[in-house]
Amino acid sequence: MKTSTGVASSLLLRLDSRSSTALHEQLFEGIRARILAGALAPGLRIPSSRQLAAELDVARSTVLQALDALMAEGYLVARAGSSTRVAPELPGLLEDRSRSLVARSSRGPRLAASARTLKTSPVGAPRLGAAPRAFRPGVPALDLFPTALWARTVSRVHARASTGLLDGGDPSGHAPLREAIATHVSSSRGVRCEPSQVFITAGTQQAFDEILRLALDPGDAVWVEDPGYPGARRAVLAAGGRPVPIPVDPEGLDVSVGMARAPRARVALVAPSHQYPLGATLSLARRMALLQWAGRTRSLIIEDDYDSEFRHRGRPLTALQGLDDAGCVVYVGTFSKSMFPGLRLGFLIAPPSLVEVFSAARAAAPAPASTLEQAALAVFLAEGHFARHLRRMRAAYRERGEALLEALRADCSGVLTPRPCDTGMQVCASLAAPLSDLRVRDEAARKGVEVAALSDYFLGRRRESGLVFGFGGVHPDALRAGTRTLARALEAAHRR
Repeated sequence: MKTSTGVASSLLLRLDSRSSTALHEQLFEGIRARILAGALAPGLRIPSSRQLAAELDVARSTVLQALDALMAEGYLVARAGSSTRVAPELPGLLEDRSRSLVARSSRGPRLAASARTLKTSPVGAPRLGAAPRAFRPGVPALDLFPTALWARTVSRVHARASTGLLDGGDPSGHAPLREAIATHVSSSRGVRCEPSQVFITAGTQQAFDEILRLALDPGDAVWVEDPGYPGARRAVLAAGGRPVPIPVDPEGLDVSVGMARAPRARVALVAPSHQYPLGATLSLARRMALLQWAGRTRSLIIEDDYDSEFRHRGRPLTALQGLDDAGCVVYVGTFSKSMFPGLRLGFLIAPPSLVEVFSAARAAAPAPASTLEQAALAVFLAEGHFARHLRRMRAAYRERGEALLEALRADCSGVLTPRPCDTGMQVCASLAAPLSDLRVRDEAARKGVEVAALSDYFLGRRRESGLVFGFGGVHPDALRAGTRTLARALEAAHRR
């Protein structure tokens, strides 16, 4: 790095006396910025404090305060009886500033292979706004959530909060909430567990991350549904695993293909009760085959039970965990779909043999979520409000799902063929060839309608073109209006 022996006659700085930032701080930042930008070369002599004070019309003490700070950080140097100069060796500058800053910043630090893969994963079309609209997947019926009742519950818990609650509580989760969850999933989902097996999480993604980091060594294979939930795939990559795409058909995950592609996979990540995005249910034969494989290979099954409580008719299906006699299944649930996404509360249920491991992992980690919110949710469950809310949501989703299917038949018949929909808040529809689902998605977005392209959910070779519709957060009238707009988007996409 070349140095200069010249003198800066002026620093060409301006200070703003009306700014909330102190004048000496403005001067410090101004000089430092010019040094880092290369405008003040290493070794260049700085004007005296008197000259700078006169030039900037400030007190000399202001200038001295800024110069002292710059010398303390190594940007300026001064010797007794000598002038102040820009330091010949500048802190933080490891190469010549004359090289292209753009070229260096565009490359950035080196990343792990898993992070590089994350950067290239499809993320779908951008959301068109914060408010739920047709047909954004994954949005619950926020218009029907008992906001006032929840607010009163939260307020009551906050008013009575103990020191233990304020201190953060048990890293595994608030004990009354763990008890309430164990009771609820036992009666509603056929899960077999004790409260000690329940661990509170900050949603599904955190549960995936925690399980996978305990289960995987770098490069271990993980079965993931294909097409499947992109968040599961990202969690595997983030934990250093190798996602192996396993096709899904009307019977759910094809276990025989999984055993052929990765017979010794460490983990299988599945949604057996209501697969996303196709909506398939894992058949009993495949459930038993999956459990037998996991028991034989000592592999782990992560059961993602994100919305299967919303079965439109009849009781929800029994969870895979309820059939597990070998202790291979970790059950994952969330309140983001049944309550509201901003709650960010979920849970995992560990097999008895893994409780000690999960407890030890939690002991060294911060609490997964606000203890006060956990306490409020525990009261909400214990007093029966959650069960009543679920019953109301099931009826609403049945009505909205039927309205969407009827509207699709009326407006998009011959182009879209919906799959059966008896659970949850979304439906998948096959798209007639030769239309591209990505093109339809983008055309619909231009017309103000959000719909997901099935192509974005495939990890392996895309086998089908289709659209994924969310209907949970949208009133039936808006769903019908949305299909009319979608029909125009389909026509426009066909013409392109």
